[in-house]
Amino acid sequence: MSGDEPWVREPLLVENLAALFGFEALSRKLPREVYPPYLFAMTFLFVDLGLINTYLHLTGGTHILVDSPNIVAGPPAVLLAAFGIRYISEKYAEAVADIGIRERVGDDPTQFERIVPWRTKVAIYAVAVVVLYANIFANVGIEGAIRADGGTLELINWLFIFEFVYLPFVVEFGLIYYGVHFLLPRRVERADIGLFFYDPLDMGGFAAVGQLLKRSYYLYTGGLLLFVVIVYGGVIFSFGGTPAGLFEAVFFSAAWIVGVASIGHSMYTMHRIMSTEKNARIRELRDEMREVIENPYEINASTVTDEERLGDIRRRLEQVRGTRVYPATFTMWSQIAVSVLLPQALQLALQAAG
Repeated sequence: MSGDEPWVREPLLVENLAALFGFEALSRKLPREVYPPYLFAMTFLFVDLGLINTYLHLTGGTHILVDSPNIVAGPPAVLLAAFGIRYISEKYAEAVADIGIRERVGDDPTQFERIVPWRTKVAIYAVAVVVLYANIFANVGIEGAIRADGGTLELINWLFIFEFVYLPFVVEFGLIYYGVHFLLPRRVERADIGLFFYDPLDMGGFAAVGQLLKRSYYLYTGGLLLFVVIVYGGVIFSFGGTPAGLFEAVFFSAAWIVGVASIGHSMYTMHRIMSTEKNARIRELRDEMREVIENPYEINASTVTDEERLGDIRRRLEQVRGTRVYPATFTMWSQIAVSVLLPQALQLALQAAG
C-alpha cells in the first residue's frame, strides 16, 4: 500500500434500495448483522420461491422449480451479483488508494471517486424498469401473467420483485463491471499517473488494478456459468425440459464475447499505459547517458566523463527495465486464460450433448 487508506466510497443502488425498504434497519436488529443488500435479496428470493410459488403449487398451479428445475441457479446468480457489487466496489477503492491517486494526481483526483456516476446509474436503472414494465403490459399483459402462473399472487413477482429486487442487482453489477474494465483504465491514462518504478512487485504500482480486473472477470465468468445451468440444466442433470434454442445460444455467445472483449480491453489499455511510460523513461535515461560519455557510438573510443553519474543512471535504468508492462504475472495470465475458455467450451459441449 502507498500509505493512503481507501478514500473512495461508491454509492450503491442496491444499498439504497435495501435501506428504502427497511432492510438496513432490520439488519442492525439481528443478533448478527447481515449486509443489508444480502438480506434484501434473500428475503425476496424466499418470498418468490418459498412463499408465492409454493402457494401456487398447493392451489392447483405448478411451482417454477417443478416446471423448470434449472431455475435453481437463479438465486445463486442474484446472490453472486450482490457479492460482486460489494466486492468490486471495495476492491476498486483499495486499488485507487494503492496507486496513490490523491498524492499523484494534483489536478482532479475526484474523477476516481466513483466507478460510475450516481446519476448515470439511477438513470439507466430507471430506463430498465420502464422497459421491463412496458414488456409486461405490452407483450405479457396482466391477464396473461395471471393465466400463465395460476393466480393473482404471482403479480407480486411481475409488478414488484422483478423490477425492484432482481433488476437492480443485475443492472448495478453490469455497470460497475463496465466501470472497472472501461472507465478506470481511461481515467488512469488521462490522469497521466506514471509508473512507480520502485514497486517491490515490479508492476509499476498497478498490481492492485490487475487483481481487480482479474477477479471482477472471474465474477462475470461465474455469472456466465450459472447462465449455462439455467439454459442447459436439462442436459446437465438429465431431467428433460425445453432444450436451449438459437436465441439462448446467441445470447450466451454474445455475453461471452463481451466478457472477453472487456478483459482484453482493460488489460491492453493498462499495458499500453505502462509500456509507453517505461519506454519514455528508458529514452530519457539513454539521453542522460550520452551526456556523460564522449563518443558514445564508438565503444572503443568512448570515454566516461562522470563515473558517479553514469553509475546512478545505470542503477535507475536497471530499475526501469525490471518493471513489467502488464499488471499481471504469468500465473494470473494462466488463470485468466482458463476463465476465458471454460464457459464457451462448456456451452459447446452441452450443445453437442443436447
